Parts: sequence; C-alpha cells; structure tokens
Amino acid sequence: MATGARYPVLSYQPLRFIFQLSYVATIIPRLPYYALVSLVPFFRPNSAWGVKQTFITRLVYPLLDMASRIGITQTLTLEKGKEGERFQTAAPSKLDVYKGPLISESVKPAAIGGTWFPHAPGSDVAGKTIVLYFHGGAFIEGDGRDANCGPLAKRLLSKGGADAVFSLQYRLSGYGGLNPFPAALQDALSGYLFLLHEVRVPASQIVFGGDSAGGNLTAALLRYLHDFEAEIHVPMPKCALLFSPWVAPFQYDVTENRNRATDFVPPSYPRRGAHSYAGSFPDGASSPYITILGNPFPAKVPIFVNVGSAELLYGHITSWVEEMRGIDGNVIEVHQEEDAVHDTFLAAEVLGFEKTAWEVAARVGEFVRRY
Repeated sequence: MATGARYPVLSYQPLRFIFQLSYVATIIPRLPYYALVSLVPFFRPNSAWGVKQTFITRLVYPLLDMASRIGITQTLTLEKGKEGERFQTAAPSKLDVYKGPLISESVKPAAIGGTWFPHAPGSDVAGKTIVLYFHGGAFIEGDGRDANCGPLAKRLLSKGGADAVFSLQYRLSGYGGLNPFPAALQDALSGYLFLLHEVRVPASQIVFGGDSAGGNLTAALLRYLHDFEAEIHVPMPKCALLFSPWVAPFQYDVTENRNRATDFVPPSYPRRGAHSYAGSFPDGASSPYITILGNPFPAKVPIFVNVGSAELLYGHITSWVEEMRGIDGNVIEVHQEEDAVHDTFLAAEVLGFEKTAWEVAARVGEFVRRY
C-alpha cells in the first residue's frame, strides 16, 4: 500500500462527532439567509437562477466542506446490491497491458464492478452504441450505481445516442494511502478491456464518457491508449464525452476565480481529492496522467466537452480545449452550458439544472451520431 497523507485529526471519534455537530450548528443560522437570497432575484449570485438552484448551491457548499475536512472515503463493495444482475464484476486483464504509468510496486490491478443501464447487452450487441462511463466525485466518492449515475444514464439513453451504459465502479482514493494513482486508471483500462474481450463489443461501438474526475480519467485513458498503442495493441474507442472535466486537480486556489461566488464547490473538496489521488506520487501536479491541463496530446478520436459558464473550472477547461485544438488532427467540440455550475450532468436533479442537462444530452446525441 502506498503511503499518503495522514487522515486529519477530525476523522477520529469523538472529535468527528463534535466537529460535525458544531459545523451543523453554524449552518442552521445561515438557512434564513440562504432562503432570502433565493427568494429575492436581486440577491441571487446569478440572475438567471431560480429559487431551487440558488438555495441548493448555497447549502451544498458548507456540506461538502464539512465532509472534506473529515476526510472519510466512501466504502465500495462488489456485491450486486439492489442493482442485481445489472451489476457485473470483472477481473484484471491477463494480457500484458498495464505499462508505464500503470506499473506500481504498491498499486496492482484489481477486480472491479460496474452497473449496466438499462441492462447488460446479450448476443444482440452488434451495432449498438455502448457508453463506458466514469463517474465524478474528486476520486474520493461515487460508485456508478443507480443512485449515483441513474439519472445521467437515463439522459444518455434517451437523448445521448447510447443503447447501453456501463458505469464503472473504479477504486476510490483516500487518506492513509488508500488506492492512490494509478488505481483508478488501471480500473478504467480493465473496464474497457472487459467490454472488448468479455462482452465482445467492437471498439468502434464504444464511447468513453466521464464527468469531473471521471472526465479527467477519460482523458487520461485516451492518452494512455495513444502513448502505448504500439505495445498493448488496444484499439481506440469511437469517441469521448467529457462533462466539466477536472483538468487541473492541484489548482484548487479559487481566490482569483471569477466564478467563486456562483459554484458550490469549496476549495477543501478538490484539495482533498487531489492529494488523496496523487498519494505519494511525486509529480502529481505535472504528470500528464493526473494534470491534463498543460499536457495536450493527440486524441485520435473526436471529443465532446461540456462546460458550465458559472463553474469554477470554466477557465481551466476552456484553456485545455484550446491546447488540445492546437494538436493537428484533434477534433474537440465544446458546448457551453449557460449559467450552469460544476458537473450538472451528474447532479442536475439535486442542483435544479434538469432543463439544461437534458439540452446537453441532446447535443451529445447529435455528436455521437455524427461521428
């Protein structure tokens, strides 16, 4: 197990309970203020927002901050759970495909799981478009199951040109050296090989997709397939979909960020995720497989990028797009989701951005069918 940042003192009982109690006690007095800001259009951080969008984004900020300061990583299981037969497991590939950045003395390829939407394809897989999806959550939370990815899978199936979605449950990182890089990237490759060799889906029918940290993982996997193409002989997918991709995990200082007053993500959240994921890896801030901003590469497949105009990552994402467009042959299509905060494609129902998320899905469908 790789060594990493120690768990914060607040993660231990009884300090954790005392901290949570005291933090909640500071949130309760703020609720009337949140309500006032939400009900009076003049006070809203974004004049285009409604009551729900304003109130929830204000409330989520301190809740995420509280959880980030405690630093407990979500526990995953390979049990089928309520997803039943739609949840399938896969062993690491027996092929010699884990090269370069995927080689680690302390982090080895492991068994993974994933949830199918609406169900696992059978012998009728020929001609169907399958989305291999990597969920967001700063590499520290999420599992790709119904509660986590059900709504976005519905959008991809209804409007996004997908016939089926396989939402990967990759290993989550955490303090104390829990599943640091390259665990998630190993799992992403294992998931792709599972579709190719076990489900027998042709690469030309597979679309990579991911939001936030999952968008980072999508780009990293595309880069890996390009960099080691001659050694591993794994084909490229049809295309890729990136929703609010986390392109610069270590740039979490929002002091000068123009959208710091509109987005719901506190600095403590990406800080925790970045350091948990990088673990003891010495070059996380510069590694092209962790920090994709500043490290453009030949994508080899068309990429769709969705970015919210009110999200913290807006500047980072648009800069990365321009870098990628500077590489000959890269096809990068961008959709700007007006007045949207970070990662609405994953959390639209919670945040109140259902309308624009469905509009994004329609654009995705046009993109997938076109390429």
